[in-house]
Amino acid sequence: MLTIKEMVGLASLSVVSGVIFAALSHLVAPVVTLIAGHIGIGMIYGIWFIGGTLPAYVIRKKGIAFLGETIGSIVELLLVSPYSILLYYYGPAQGLMSEIAFWIGRYKSWGWRTMILAGMLPVIAAYPFDCLVSPFYPACRDPGYPLYLHFTIILAMLVSGAVFAGIVVKLIVDRLVAAGAFRGWPVAQDRINES
Repeated sequence: MLTIKEMVGLASLSVVSGVIFAALSHLVAPVVTLIAGHIGIGMIYGIWFIGGTLPAYVIRKKGIAFLGETIGSIVELLLVSPYSILLYYYGPAQGLMSEIAFWIGRYKSWGWRTMILAGMLPVIAAYPFDCLVSPFYPACRDPGYPLYLHFTIILAMLVSGAVFAGIVVKLIVDRLVAAGAFRGWPVAQDRINES
């Protein structure tokens, strides 16, 4: 059960994520797609996974990654995202995949390995949907990508997820905690207990 403070924190971090998602979808993704296609999108894709890892890393409770990514996608949708109703799938599915990483760690492991895994697992939900359903990558279905291109895009997405949703989120939050932010939150309390 979440406290009022945790609900407010979850909502705040999810709104921040959703605004980042919308800016990415409106401003960055179209340019990247024109320049480097689906591979280029794969290289920045991990930014769309922070909606799960950011609030989960701060609040450290079951279900937060799923809720955070879902709320972030709804915020993006409300900001008139070009991905439109596809976000009803992307948000919850990607959040669930990040949630699995935290579940594997029994919601007690918040180190680099767990965060990197939480950043990478959403690829399992995102890439097949990109290829099978998304209207943005029709060549993935017809005529179909060659095998090497599938591997290249998946690898780019995995690295991007690990870097942006895993490493960068952990680095930024840890720095903020060290600077005195997030006082009274589980992320700060765990740091005190570890030292």
